[in-house]
Amino acid sequence: MGQHVLRISTPVFRALRQRAPLFTAWSDEKPGSTQQIVVDDDVYNEIIDRAIAKRKTIDDVFLEACARNCGRS
Repeated sequence: MGQHVLRISTPVFRALRQRAPLFTAWSDEKPGSTQQIVVDDDVYNEIIDRAIAKRKTIDDVFLEACARNCGRS
């Protein structure tokens, strides 16, 4: 299975790392407003498809998925 790098905002990176630690491979947080995460093909395709279909940012899609799967908003 392939992997892809996605760039997300630092606040979303922190929220995902806290709420969904098994969702992706984590690296150390770097200084700056964006972070990079590595996701598998299936996660990448799902995120991109949802972002296009709903006309939302990748950050928005990750936050929605986390809220839905983690039971938090």
